Amino acid sequence: MAVNYLTSVPRLLGRENYDEWAFAVENVFVLEGLNKCIEGTETDTTTLAKAKAKLVLTIDPSLFPHVKDLTTAQEVWTSLKRLYDDSGFMRKIGLLRTLISARLENHDSMEVVHKPDC
Repeated sequence: MAVNYLTSVPRLLGRENYDEWAFAVENVFVLEGLNKCIEGTETDTTTLAKAKAKLVLTIDPSLFPHVKDLTTAQEVWTSLKRLYDDSGFMRKIGLLRTLISARLENHDSMEVVHKPDC
């Protein structure tokens, strides 16, 4: 009996759930023996096509324009990572935005309290 692991993968919506989606897809691809397709080491064309199809089916249809002209699962994976992975400059901007938006009304005090060591 074939098991459909794709049902346990959340649909990629964008930056807000990229980390969870990528983790789930990587593990599903390992279980199904398709991880070589996103690593770029697979050569079998049938397996490559199957991997790309499964990968595309895990993303929200609103993201299809970003991947519809790509031909391999590795290209799709790389493109989505480039667009939605929260790393580098965009990560720093997000952290800075969170820091700047901290408000006194959301916390007891804006003062940093240092307790003396005993």
